[in-house]
Amino acid sequence: MSLAIGLMAVLWLSFSPASYAQENQKSGIGHFRGNISVTNNGLSLIPTFSLNRPAAIFELSLGGERLSFDPEMRFALDGQPWSFIFWWRYKIIKSDKFKLHVGSHPAFIFENKMVANGNGTLIPSMEAKRFFASEISPRYTFNHKVTVSFLYLAGRSLGKIPYALNQFVALGSQFTKIPLSEKYFFNASPQLFYLKMNEKDGYFGSSSFVIGRKDFPVSLGSIISKKIVSEIEVDNWIWNLSLIYSFNNEFVKRSNPLL
Repeated sequence: MSLAIGLMAVLWLSFSPASYAQENQKSGIGHFRGNISVTNNGLSLIPTFSLNRPAAIFELSLGGERLSFDPEMRFALDGQPWSFIFWWRYKIIKSDKFKLHVGSHPAFIFENKMVANGNGTLIPSMEAKRFFASEISPRYTFNHKVTVSFLYLAGRSLGKIPYALNQFVALGSQFTKIPLSEKYFFNASPQLFYLKMNEKDGYFGSSSFVIGRKDFPVSLGSIISKKIVSEIEVDNWIWNLSLIYSFNNEFVKRSNPLL
């Protein structure tokens, strides 16, 4: 575990705002893209865990050809924050068929608790639990519709928290732009994953589905997660339905801007 924590520290120092600015100066092409979704049940980065409440989820990406800042923010629909994850990712290998990236993030998970005030009365209070994690993920693209990927994520909790996320390993595939008709398409991303938290672990399966219309930014999505064998106490089935707004903007850096 100490090796994983060391890797996290190196990645975080490497993905500082200064290195982000240097990357953008070297690259002439940048992007700002993301998905904004409203769902009946907010799911976490690891789909084993859910908010069990309607939620709004913001998944954004800003960066150049190799380095990007990819924040993920989840809120309950009443406005209360649930989790903030601030990813920095760097593409080590970027070819037409094979890609390899590493990433690192600090994360904050917010929980409501009842605490005693000075008079001994219990009052509601929000606590932010801090985490730190890093990942490595290779992927291979067979064609523009079929991709396979592997993900290894290691991390731990910070501060006085009685649990830690130790390991997350996932093997998945992505099937994109499968035509349903001339105007509509279907995406599916099934995966099998292993999760270890402290001394407990488990095996799970999940898949995300999206039905959309070509050249239209709004789509309908769903995530389903199933426990296979697990010592971790989670629901046997977890699912949601989401309305998703997607955008993808690219920009070019000019040395002499046109006025």
